[in-house]
Amino acid sequence: MASVRFICGTQDSHKELEQKLAAFLGMEDAILYSSCFDANGGLFETLLGAEDAIISDALNHASIIDGVRLCKAKRYRYANNDMQELEARLKEAREAGARHVLIATDGVFSMDGVIANLKGVCDLADKYDALVMVDDSHAVGFVGENGRGSHEYCDVMGRVDIITGTLGKALGGASGGYTAARKEVVEWLRQRSRPYLFSNSLAPAIVA
Repeated sequence: MASVRFICGTQDSHKELEQKLAAFLGMEDAILYSSCFDANGGLFETLLGAEDAIISDALNHASIIDGVRLCKAKRYRYANNDMQELEARLKEAREAGARHVLIATDGVFSMDGVIANLKGVCDLADKYDALVMVDDSHAVGFVGENGRGSHEYCDVMGRVDIITGTLGKALGGASGGYTAARKEVVEWLRQRSRPYLFSNSLAPAIVA
């Protein structure tokens, strides 16, 4: 049955897959989307407002770039994997009085295969009280001792706040995307994320 999730588009298989994804990634909860592009497109404007700031790696995927454009938060960019420049942008955001600051990065950069310095990112996030979001579409299933992705590879499991990813590569190769985070973040996405609210759910045959 195809419908939006909150009407009649949620089957037991959707809930089961969300729970399994969250457990595999070491997160509290997860939410399914029709693609990771939708997951990123529905993330930033749902969680952040004009009083907040997003600091994005210059080589992030187009879906992060477009998702950030939809958000009213003040935007900053830092050179690829450059922790010195990231710290400078964090200082700028804090000095400008940002309420919440979110650092957004790919886990593995798709054009060159470079793995993000998530240890450095998380250390700076701790220093400046920022959140960390990682798009791990090109890492989950490939990277890390158990294939959990770049946060496992970089030994920062439990320090990344939000993980987005795709089901169209290592995890099945069909279609679909997800966001994994704390329960309250996922619940807020279920209530406010427009691609989730106004798109049909993944077909149960694909989810299964």
